[in-house]
Amino acid sequence: MNVAGDLSKPRVTGDPTQVLALAVRWGATAELIWSAAESLRTLDAEGAQSDAIEAFLASAGEVEQQLRSVHGRYQGAGEALRAYAAALEEAQAASAPALREHGLAVDDHDAARRLVEKYEGMALVAVGEEARADYEELARVQRLRLAEAAERVVLHGGRVDAAHAAVEAAATTAIARLDDLEADGPRDSFWDDVSGAAGVAFDGFQQWMEDNDHWIDGLVTVAGFVGMALAVAALFIPGVNVFAFALMVGVLAVTTAQAAVGTGEWSDVAFAALSLATFGTGSVLVAGAKTAAKGIAVNRVNGLVASGQSRSLATAWVKATWDRAAPGLLSKSLRQNLGDVDMAQIKTFLRRDRLGACFDDPVAVSRVVRDLKIAHALNASDYVVTVTRMVQPPGEAVPGKVRTR
Repeated sequence: MNVAGDLSKPRVTGDPTQVLALAVRWGATAELIWSAAESLRTLDAEGAQSDAIEAFLASAGEVEQQLRSVHGRYQGAGEALRAYAAALEEAQAASAPALREHGLAVDDHDAARRLVEKYEGMALVAVGEEARADYEELARVQRLRLAEAAERVVLHGGRVDAAHAAVEAAATTAIARLDDLEADGPRDSFWDDVSGAAGVAFDGFQQWMEDNDHWIDGLVTVAGFVGMALAVAALFIPGVNVFAFALMVGVLAVTTAQAAVGTGEWSDVAFAALSLATFGTGSVLVAGAKTAAKGIAVNRVNGLVASGQSRSLATAWVKATWDRAAPGLLSKSLRQNLGDVDMAQIKTFLRRDRLGACFDDPVAVSRVVRDLKIAHALNASDYVVTVTRMVQPPGEAVPGKVRTR
């Protein structure tokens, strides 16, 4: 135990009432299983008039044994949880007063330490033997208090630690008991557990999607109109294409969920994925062209320096040329490039009338222009697909579409 008062686990957490309630529930389940097993055991085959009844009664004994095995698991689990709940409650009852006393002891320890330091300092600067002796006596008394407080810190802190250790030991025992019960009785395979949990989760999700399909369809419709508006606004306002991309991701997720549960069509998913893929590909090409354009800018600076300009002046000129190439809010170049700010800026910067363009590498420029043309074509096709799909309400984009739900 740290005399300074630090506790690694100050409070014993947990709710013994909830643990006990679960133990009672498992115990009641065990009783129901036992009752079912007894009912099977007392079945009478006399008077059975069909092969089906005789076959059922022949297997009743095996079913009874399985039920009794399951009964033992539930009963043992309930007992293990009861023991853990009792240990948890006892540990909390024991640690609560010890924790309070530990806090008081820490406060006393800190106060005594400060007074020891104070009186020892005053004794060093005291004028006269009598005053020095008084301060030394006061310091000695506080050192006694300090030692006594340290003992209480260790004592009560140890009690708190002991309560934690008792709970941990009880938890280990309960877990070991549950593991033994799992090993002894019938058990599901890993894939049974996973598939069962996944099936329950999917059934719940499917039911929720079906129950809320009316407003989910409405949400996708609204997203369609918003996407169309963003596609148009991106022609004039820089940065809007980022929001359009986020909307495409959301539409793809929702349409995929609808198709998976049977309230939508996989054709909607295909078009949403196509729209997102072409949009992303165009953005990647533009990003690469922007990097290449910066390399061309460096070549322009070097060419101007070689022609006799100072490097600082050449760098400033080329940077100003790049900055002035950025399109304005309503510029023609921005509309021509479907609202892509970077594409419009790169194309303007590469014009032959720009400062230093005479030093450009024709091969490098042609590569950038090629990538920009491809990106422009992809973005244009993406806008066509996106706007076409979003303008039409869900379920009407494909003629003759029949909802599966």
